[in-house]
Amino acid sequence: MLEEPKKEHFKSGKNGKGLSSIDSRYKTLFEQVNDAVFLATLEGKILEANLKSCDLLGYSWDEFMSLSLREIFPASHDWSQLIDEISSKGGLNFEAEILRKDESKVPVDVSTSLFIMDGKPVMLGLFRDVTERKEAEKKLKQSEQRYRGLFECTTDGTIILDARGEILDINCRALEMFGIEKENIVGKNFLSMDLLTSKSLPIIVKQFGDLLSNRKSTSQETEMRDKNGKILNVELSSFFLVKKDTEVSSFVVIMRDISDRKQAEIKLAREHGLLQSLMDNIPDSIYFKDQDNKFVMVNKAKAAHSNVPPEEMIGKTDYDFLSEEQAKKSFEDDEEILRTGRFIINKIEKIENPDGSERWLSVTKVPRFDPEGNIIGTVGISRDITQFKQLESLYKQDKKS
Repeated sequence: MLEEPKKEHFKSGKNGKGLSSIDSRYKTLFEQVNDAVFLATLEGKILEANLKSCDLLGYSWDEFMSLSLREIFPASHDWSQLIDEISSKGGLNFEAEILRKDESKVPVDVSTSLFIMDGKPVMLGLFRDVTERKEAEKKLKQSEQRYRGLFECTTDGTIILDARGEILDINCRALEMFGIEKENIVGKNFLSMDLLTSKSLPIIVKQFGDLLSNRKSTSQETEMRDKNGKILNVELSSFFLVKKDTEVSSFVVIMRDISDRKQAEIKLAREHGLLQSLMDNIPDSIYFKDQDNKFVMVNKAKAAHSNVPPEEMIGKTDYDFLSEEQAKKSFEDDEEILRTGRFIINKIEKIENPDGSERWLSVTKVPRFDPEGNIIGTVGISRDITQFKQLESLYKQDKKS
């Protein structure tokens, strides 16, 4: 518990006349102010102080009144230079860290002014504890650093716009995508720039409109262009960075470059088209099955042998198109491949058609694998060798005769 100062401290001062010449109204203000307030000589000797000074620095009244300001300021402060500056300017405001009794430091705003008391220069000082403000500034700085790190390190291009569409900030990825310099784009209106095409401009406008109407803004694939006019395939999405009440502070536009993905999709579609063209024009039956022996893809020749369009075979099994005996044999072969991974090469099979005619097939079946090497189905190729078998039978008959 801090020692309560005696009233005479404020009449004559423990170290001199103190506040004897100051009106009682100022004495009350001196004591009631919520900051640490003191009077001191230019040599640093404390003449008077309020209780907040003791509280701030952790001293008792008597301990504090025996101190010099030189003991409160860290050694890093040049006292002579500080006093010279205060004297030349009549006062000084600055930030500092002062030492408490336990040798911990407390950040303060220091305000000093000079006046004459009893014919001698006296310094009136005020220490305002700014610990909370410093902590808030530290947290804000950390938050800004995290934001800046995320903003700059993301693989997506990001642009921050104000409510009028003017560019407030842009990250390195976006600058790289468009081949532009930051100083040449910040402050410009994004909606009127050549970066947006006739396809992407209405998408951005709609996304902003949706956000302003409190509707969810959905990402969309579209086109933008770099500074040289090269078309970029991008996925655009937008959201509010700050919105208070009905006022919008800023929008964020995120641009994901999907050019590589688009090229991969085009390549995949081209390869799929080539595969489909090959499958549909080859006379052999080709089919793909999953782990349940259901067809996932068949060519026209395979479907023609079952007298149905290819799409009608998808999701069905051999039991839907063959006799139960024939379907069972095919099913057992498929199961053996799924279980062991072994190939069946040029297996000769006889198929009885519903009209009683026969067909002979040379069947090859192999397992299908996923990227991790797991078996996920089978691939089959059946070649009709009926004519060959018929010629073979005639040759054997001729040879006997």
